[in-house]
Formats: sequence, C-alpha cells, structure tokens
Amino acid sequence: MNKKLIALALSAAMSITSYADTTLVATALENDDVKAAKIAFNELSLEEKQSIEGKILSGRILLQKDKTEEAFDYFEELRDDHTENIDVNYYLGVSAVIMAQKASIFSKLGYAEDFLEAMDKTIKLNPVHEDALNTLIGFHLGAPSIAGGDTDKALTYAKQLQSFNKEQGYEQLANVYWQIEKADLAEQTLLEGLKEFPESAALYLTRASAYIKDEAWKKARIDLNLAIKHAKDNEEKSRALYQQGKVSAESRQEIELGIESLIEAIPLADEQYKPWAEYRLVQLYIHNKELDKAQSYIANINVGEDDDLKSKIKKLKKKLKKLIS
Repeated sequence: MNKKLIALALSAAMSITSYADTTLVATALENDDVKAAKIAFNELSLEEKQSIEGKILSGRILLQKDKTEEAFDYFEELRDDHTENIDVNYYLGVSAVIMAQKASIFSKLGYAEDFLEAMDKTIKLNPVHEDALNTLIGFHLGAPSIAGGDTDKALTYAKQLQSFNKEQGYEQLANVYWQIEKADLAEQTLLEGLKEFPESAALYLTRASAYIKDEAWKKARIDLNLAIKHAKDNEEKSRALYQQGKVSAESRQEIELGIESLIEAIPLADEQYKPWAEYRLVQLYIHNKELDKAQSYIANINVGEDDDLKSKIKKLKKKLKKLIS
C-alpha cells in the first residue's frame, strides 16, 4: 500500500514538473521571445517533447521563427493523427492564413480553404475560442468572396463572441456594421458598449479608428486620449499612441503631439506596429522640417515582409531625397 502511494506521489510530482516546464515554453511564445522558448523547449524531456503538447509547442516555435510553410506542413500532418485536438486545428488555421498572405495567386485560395476548414473545426470543438473567432471575423471582413469572405458569417461570429465576451463582442459587431456600411448601427453598438464598459480602451480605439477614416480629427483625438488613459497594457497603449501619431501625420495638425506620441509608442510596440510607428515618425519629422532626424530614422526601419509598408517607405525615401538635395 505504501509503495503504491509513493508511486502515485512520484507520478503527480513528475506531472507537475512537466506542466511547469511546458508552461515556460508557452509563456515565452506568448511574449514573442522565440529564443527563450527554444531554450526552454530543449530542456524538456524526450517524453515531454513527444507528447501532443510538446509537438504543438514545436510547431508554434516554427511559426514564431517565421517558418510558416514548414509549420503548415507540420500541423497538417499532426492533424491527421489528432483530428479532434483544438490547438492542432487552431495553429493549422493560423499557419494557413499566413501562407494565404504570402503565397502566389495560384495558391492563395487553397490556403484560404485550409484556414476556414481548420478554424471552423476549432470553434466546433470549442465554441468559446476567442482567438479563433476573432481571426475568423477578421478574415471574413477582409477576404473577397471568391476566397471565402462572408460578412454574414462575420456577423454571426461577432454575436457568438459577444455571448461570452461582451466587450470584445461590441468591438467586433461595430467593425462588422462599418464594413457592411451600417454606420448608425456601428455607432449605436459602441455607445451601448461604452455605457457598459466606460473604461474600455479597445472600444474608444475602435471608434477613433472610424473617426480617422472620416477625417473627423477632433473626435478621434478625444477618443484616443481616453484610450491611452484607460489602456490596460502596453499593447493597447502603444496602439492608441500610434493612432495619435497617425492623426498628426495625416491631418498635418499638432505635429509635436504626434512626435511625442510616437516616441512613446515605439518602445512599447510589438513587431507589427513598431515599423509603422517609425514610418509615421519620419513623416512627422519631414512635416516639421527636421530632415536629418527623418533621414536617420528611415534608414533603420525593419520593414520585414510587409509589402504595403515597403511601398510607402520607398515613396517616402524618394520624397526625402528630393527635399535634402
């Protein structure tokens, strides 16, 4: 009897240790620290690495290292043996949608189909999977119908999201209503949301984005100030600060405020927003006739694979060159 108890205790201890170790890998990935994730993963036992959790982490590391095609093939093969695993389906969908953006025109539709199949399976297995629902909403709002984009589905998913996360639901419902040109419904949705969540930086930022699109600069500034005030983390704060800078760049008003906002945003921004914040800062330095600063910043922007940003920076470099010469 005592031996049995000891064996159970040892098994429990090993299970706890394993959970803690794999959690270190997952935490590093959530923090976009692929180097730390790889180190933590290498410290796992062979049994942990070969477990389904370990295999999923290995695939996520491939995604973080931008080895997207390899990650897609990896998760596709993993899905064959684990068709009912939520995370396997989800990360297969993530890799597919990234490939759809990177692939040639002949392959895009195939990857889009793979994405929809994987994400639909994910929310079938877990109807309250926030990341999957948000990704599906974004896809259906942005993709053309030939690739499977469907605003009716986006609306359905937004309502599904609102059923368990009301704040995010209000935000996504407003996005859908704007996309289908029902601005009154979008504004009404956000008013209801802000009445229920008066300190929601996300809702203020969503409304500010609509004001920016309409060039209602003063209204946008008011909401952006509230978004900055109520930001719950660096990600929300950096995005609101970025939008402040964008407003200054596009309106050519309150240039100094825009510069200050972007300088504050850049150290807080993630990999997606940082180069855009630097691009907007260069715009503002040019507006402010600080050409030396503009030249210094534009030379060090890490564009990555963002074709839109590459094109904008290329044009800005030509403009800057003419101004300096």
